[in-house]
Amino acid sequence: MLDDSTRPPDVSTIDGLVQDLEDQAALLISVATGGPRIDDVQAEYVQRRQRLIRALEKRGLGYPFPWPELWQWYGFWTGSLPGYAPRRTHIRKLLSPTLDALEKHRSGIQLTDPGASSTEKWADLDGRLIGLAAELTAAATRDDIQDVGRRAREVLLDCAGLLSDPSLVPVSQDPPRAGDAKAWLNLFLAVHAPGSNREELRRLLRDGWDLAQKVTHGDLGRIEAFAAAQATILVVRTLQQLASNSRI
Repeated sequence: MLDDSTRPPDVSTIDGLVQDLEDQAALLISVATGGPRIDDVQAEYVQRRQRLIRALEKRGLGYPFPWPELWQWYGFWTGSLPGYAPRRTHIRKLLSPTLDALEKHRSGIQLTDPGASSTEKWADLDGRLIGLAAELTAAATRDDIQDVGRRAREVLLDCAGLLSDPSLVPVSQDPPRAGDAKAWLNLFLAVHAPGSNREELRRLLRDGWDLAQKVTHGDLGRIEAFAAAQATILVVRTLQQLASNSRI
């Protein structure tokens, strides 16, 4: 059993994630400034990298260091960063945006995503939702906030594209235009979430859809952007579940 001095930080918490990132940065700096041999700490680096990638993705963030293995870092610093000081500076520069983003998460402005789709057809939207979370985290100006709305709208448009099955259209009705996302959403819900017992579900999905559109065009603030982004995740994941149950 690991004692407290050797147990990895709890990366499900902000403090633990920050500590693990700092430890990874310290290791990168150490091997590049006369510290341990790469082969002696390679396994530690790779294991921590995998742990950090998983934990950061859950918060909509990317791993800040571009080297899967330490020998790739070695190749970079020997060719581009002569001297110890530039190597330290480069690692801190890479780490800083991620630490800043985690501080914003600590303030409570973060998104919850119940999980990626298991079907290949929806896989592209998983990356789009991660990008949406990152956009919200980085938003600082009114234009940034509207960009969150625009990204949410783009995700929903792509989602609607996956739902636009001609078989949903009643025989007596002309199909909507390919770009009429809301019409395709309504057709999908009418077929795959019908009945009075799902009226609230249909209303929730439509309201979440409408909120994302409003943030794109309205003079709204960060709270509305957060709500729109979270609503987009809710809409997409719920529609995935309906589609999966319907074998779409």
